[in-house]
Amino acid sequence: MGSFSRLLAFILCSAPLFAQVGPEYVRDGANWLRLEQGTWFRVDEQVISARFASPVTDHAGLLDGLRGEAAGLTLLRTNRLGVSDLALPAGADPLAAVAGLRSSGSVVWAEENTVGVYTATPNDPLYSSQWSLENSGQTGGSSDADVDAAAAWEIEDGDPSVIVAVLDSGSDHTHPDLSGNIWTNPGEIAGNGLDDDGNGKIDDTMGWDFDGNDNDPNGSFFHGTAVASVIGAVGNNGIQTVGLAGGAVDGQGVSIMPCNVGSFGPIGAVLDDAIIYAADNGARVITMSLTVPSSQAIIDAIDYAWNTKGVFIDNAAGNSFGGAVSFPANVADVVAVASTDHNDNRSGFGAVGPEVEISAPGTAILMLTLGGGTTVSDGTSFASPHVAALAGLLFSANPALTNDQVRAVLRNTADDVATPGYDEGTGDGRINAAAALASVVDGFVAGEVLAYGAGLAGGSGAVPVASTVGDAVPTKGDAGFALRLLDAAPNATAYTLIGFAPANLPFKGGALLVDVLGLYLLHSTSVSASGRAVDALPVPDSDLVVGESVFVQWVVDDAGAQAGFAMSGGLELVIGS
Repeated sequence: MGSFSRLLAFILCSAPLFAQVGPEYVRDGANWLRLEQGTWFRVDEQVISARFASPVTDHAGLLDGLRGEAAGLTLLRTNRLGVSDLALPAGADPLAAVAGLRSSGSVVWAEENTVGVYTATPNDPLYSSQWSLENSGQTGGSSDADVDAAAAWEIEDGDPSVIVAVLDSGSDHTHPDLSGNIWTNPGEIAGNGLDDDGNGKIDDTMGWDFDGNDNDPNGSFFHGTAVASVIGAVGNNGIQTVGLAGGAVDGQGVSIMPCNVGSFGPIGAVLDDAIIYAADNGARVITMSLTVPSSQAIIDAIDYAWNTKGVFIDNAAGNSFGGAVSFPANVADVVAVASTDHNDNRSGFGAVGPEVEISAPGTAILMLTLGGGTTVSDGTSFASPHVAALAGLLFSANPALTNDQVRAVLRNTADDVATPGYDEGTGDGRINAAAALASVVDGFVAGEVLAYGAGLAGGSGAVPVASTVGDAVPTKGDAGFALRLLDAAPNATAYTLIGFAPANLPFKGGALLVDVLGLYLLHSTSVSASGRAVDALPVPDSDLVVGESVFVQWVVDDAGAQAGFAMSGGLELVIGS
């Protein structure tokens, strides 16, 4: 069993352990404090959560029937997974109310909620350069102790169709170097006071404030803006910084979905709702740089997002100075991210443990802050969004990837920066964006994929280029093999022209660069606003196709071209076993 398999098995086997060891509670004046993994968390005095034993159609009637410590509860909200947040009556003891619910026999589980802490240690502002993206030793560190951003951007710089949700203290969507990459909800009409898309949120045009329960996901703490900027600060716009997935080449990066889960500390009672919201509204990536005490509601939401919706989720491992990895980073379906410095050393403030999978720069990171400025700060908080940004780039390059495949790519292409092989301080190593993207875009050598033909240029001079992503060549039974089109006119209609022929059949030539006597598939798709299109190539699960050649081209509507369309050069792809 490989190191990744052993680690995953360990996490899967260990995940329930926190439910078997009860947390410790102490009173601090009027409030309860909960001790978990060496950190004290304030228990929310207003809200508890529960999953009822059977579907409830009359919450008010059920709650009115409760007696003792569970009396007086009222329903705040119920999420799509059946978890109910319940408001406590004034002066009620949340721990006693939880105990009363558990003993009532009406719930599968009940739990108190807590207010957590964001994993950051603010530092001085106005740092001179972003060493984490390209390190030449400008800050006194080691050359190339970075994520190889410049080489990565030659392959992919981010696509607006890929949504990265930032569950944090809110993000300043008006910041001049971030606003251009903020997600816009296509199903919502701004300012009409209606829930146009039926998702339970009125006028959520750019995310949601789960703390204030309103449609402005901005916050009063710099943390969420800084995290968002590591991912999506707009590139190539002459303003301040650039995010790893912010569109360094064309100024169009991934779309940032801000979700405020607590302006000054993450609130456990709403974190599960934010995870579900992001998953239901199209996020491919959810990033969190926070810790709260363990919660079944949050675990259920993570399970839903990862396993039902296919969302990639990462979380900062925590700033416990060598202590345990915090929740929810220690959940099996969350990629725990450790921090490195400009010498590729593990950041001393970071957590250590078998849950750590990967690391990224997190010491002295230059980022955006509130009010239109920049700041420099430390924390695994700022390592985690580097990983989220790279996941966004991978989905941009190859939308056919799954969250499990992205997880594997991140680990398999990381630069081993500590002890040889896996270690609990840096995981499989510090992420390498260029290597990760190359593994899902290029990934083939001459002889496996043969290019032919020059194509027909459109009137604009843009020549579509066909390229493979994913595996080096299609194999039998591979329904996920994908083809990518670059540099086409945005929003044009694109057609993938696929022909099959025996491998020994010579190329016929002509305007259509495939065998004119062969079997064809013609798929229609649309070019994105950033000039990309992706189509999947299904390959039958049969030995009869092994050794056959697949000839592929792109044809794109182009009114400026003489024939009314532009055509890419062709690729001959030999099907493997």
